[in-house]
Amino acid sequence: MRKIKISFILITILLCFVPSATADDLPSVTALFQLTNSSMEEYDPSWAPDDSKLVYTVDGRYSYELWIMDLDGSNKIMRLQSTDELGEPDWGEKGILYKSLYSFKRDRHYDIWIAEGEDVIPRQLSTNKTDQVNPSWNHNSTKILFLGRRNLEYEIWTMEPDTSNITELTFYQTKVETPAWSPDSSRIVYSFDGDLWVMNVDGSNNIQITNDSYEQLDPAWSPCGKWIAYSSDENGDFDIRIIRPDGTNNTTLIQKSRDQTQPDWSHDGTKLAYTTYQDLNLDVWAAAIYIDPENYTPPTPTPLQTRIVIDEEAESNISKLLIMGGVIVILVVLVFVSKIVKGMKKR
Repeated sequence: MRKIKISFILITILLCFVPSATADDLPSVTALFQLTNSSMEEYDPSWAPDDSKLVYTVDGRYSYELWIMDLDGSNKIMRLQSTDELGEPDWGEKGILYKSLYSFKRDRHYDIWIAEGEDVIPRQLSTNKTDQVNPSWNHNSTKILFLGRRNLEYEIWTMEPDTSNITELTFYQTKVETPAWSPDSSRIVYSFDGDLWVMNVDGSNNIQITNDSYEQLDPAWSPCGKWIAYSSDENGDFDIRIIRPDGTNNTTLIQKSRDQTQPDWSHDGTKLAYTTYQDLNLDVWAAAIYIDPENYTPPTPTPLQTRIVIDEEAESNISKLLIMGGVIVILVVLVFVSKIVKGMKKR
């Protein structure tokens, strides 16, 4: 009996050190890979509904464009082109939302447009001649979240895809930026005066989840609902950080010697696309993410086909996990064998 107790104690101790043993473990980056690398500015990526492609903005110097590429950075194709500014794409089941600048004489404002298919001419969703930017679909493409200028500042609004039921959710009359849906569309995370806040979809129950002197922008909710990725200049350059929706477990996810902004989770939760700024140039990168959310099983991700750089620490953790798992299995087998042997002796 004493040997069995010792074995169970050893198993308990080992479980405390296995990286994936609890659902509270932080997501970790297992690989980083660059998807664009040209002299043009390429930024603000958004995943296709099936995660097979990305749409992103390109500043072509003489025009603004939306391009589409495969998830490994191959097969880049221009989707839209305009001499006026366009960007901030969000790809949903019903099409790609984006903002576009209208400029004629003294009338300059941003409108929200939708590109519904390759053979369908994009159509305008907003027509009130006030700036409307940062559009995004909810989880089932029944509502659109956006920033609309009221007086001198932007506020958070929602509307139906047919532009009905336009509803204003915030009334701060000061700096509100980059709102994003929760995965079930019941809540919205946004940046207000440099900090992150979360509220219900009807604008109620506003809760502040960061409170410091740094700039927190571009929040993106993970598909499992357990994490919010965002960009922060807490460490000098802008890094990608993660935080729980209640404000706990705030930590750096991706930190390099360059600015990293505009994170966007893939729908299966295994990848994070983002924008980097280095050497006066913007490029699209992506990270392979290990995440162990509670009560959530993501679909099998499509393998990454591009050359990737494995993070040494992550690789070491995976090796340790395999070793620990093997040790635990051996100890459990020994415990059961010990029981069987003792039972045979009693007979």
